[in-house]
Amino acid sequence: MGILAQKEKLIFFGLLGILLIVIVPLSPRYMQTLITSILIVSIYVGSANLLTGYTGLVSLGQAMFWGSAAYMVAILTSRGLVHNFYLISLLSLIMVVVLSATFGALAVRTKRLYFMILTFAFGHVVWAVAMYSLQTLTQGFNGISDIRRPDLGLPWSMEGHRNFYYLVLVVAGLCFTVVYLIIRSPFGRALVGIRDNEHRMVALGYNTFLYKYLCYVLGAVISGVGGILYAYFNGYVNPSELHWLWSGDALMMMFIGGVGTFWGPVLGALVYTGLRYWVSAYTRYWFGIEGVIFILVVLFFRGGAAGFLSELQRRLSHRSAQG
Repeated sequence: MGILAQKEKLIFFGLLGILLIVIVPLSPRYMQTLITSILIVSIYVGSANLLTGYTGLVSLGQAMFWGSAAYMVAILTSRGLVHNFYLISLLSLIMVVVLSATFGALAVRTKRLYFMILTFAFGHVVWAVAMYSLQTLTQGFNGISDIRRPDLGLPWSMEGHRNFYYLVLVVAGLCFTVVYLIIRSPFGRALVGIRDNEHRMVALGYNTFLYKYLCYVLGAVISGVGGILYAYFNGYVNPSELHWLWSGDALMMMFIGGVGTFWGPVLGALVYTGLRYWVSAYTRYWFGIEGVIFILVVLFFRGGAAGFLSELQRRLSHRSAQG
């Protein structure tokens, strides 16, 4: 059974690689755009899943890291202050680290509902500052447009959808590799222990504050990476990228895909973004349909899409073993 399971995994990853590396780039432009959007959003949801799914910290402020990085890219590029893609990315992530390190030092000291409320408050403060206090930089409700695709210093231009798709695919692969290494490491197992029983982890001698604090900063950085890619992909950034509703969307996608599962963020982003593209072509009442989908998942698929597929695979394996 173990050898069979390994073969199934190899076949799955082989087919997935062929799909993402060969088939998607040859598909129509609409499909490339859709898959690129799903990959970027899955990075963002993955950052929220690391914090909520593996550490038990439900945040309503994850959007402030996504939006802050996106705005940094927009401001630096639109004003011609910095042209180097790598320097822009570095400056954006440094800002995200400073924000998360500052807010995290306060937020992580609280628990459960208080943590959620505090992250909501921090996010709302950042949104208000970007919206009003820094309006000359952020352009308020109008947002910042005409963000050009990055120049990586390579022979290939990122202006083409196919080349930019490959950039997003590589960065998404790196982000999920980092997440995988984190959750499989002793550090990740300690986070799961904190999620399940923090008092026991304290009794075992773990500095739970430090673990949660580092996870908060790591999640913010991964979210910032998604924000950087989104700014270049969309070519436009507005205050909604900082709003707590976008943080709520991340939680919704995480629940749809499967909380605390590795593939949950990808599946959640796939279902959410894919259906949004498809349904919005027929009706403008997407938010109502979104709510119905979330209700159905909570009532009938507690493990989300990842949990449902895992259970289906287990039943099929059990039947084949009996046969």
